[in-house]
Amino acid sequence: STNHPINLEKIGNAATIAAASIIATPFAAIAAEVDDYEYGAVNAPGGLGLAAGLGVLAILTAAVPVLLAPGEDAFNEMKEKDADSWRK
Repeated sequence: STNHPINLEKIGNAATIAAASIIATPFAAIAAEVDDYEYGAVNAPGGLGLAAGLGVLAILTAAVPVLLAPGEDAFNEMKEKDADSWRK
C-alpha cells in the first residue's frame, strides 16, 4: 500500500468551504422568500402603526393645556383690565 502524507492545506480548504456553505444556507432561504418583494413594501405587524398613532395622539392631547396657557393668561389679563366695562 502506498503511504500518502496528510495534506493539511487541502483539509483546511475543504473545512472552509464546508463552513461557508453551512453559514450561507440560511441566507439562500431568505433570498428565496424575497422573490415576490415589491419595492416600497413594508412588512411590519399591523398593531405597531396603531400603537404609534395612539402614542402620538396621547402626547398631543397632553400638550393642549401647555399650548393654550398663554392665551388664557392674556384673556385673564384683559378681563382684569376691563372688569369695569364687563359687568354693566
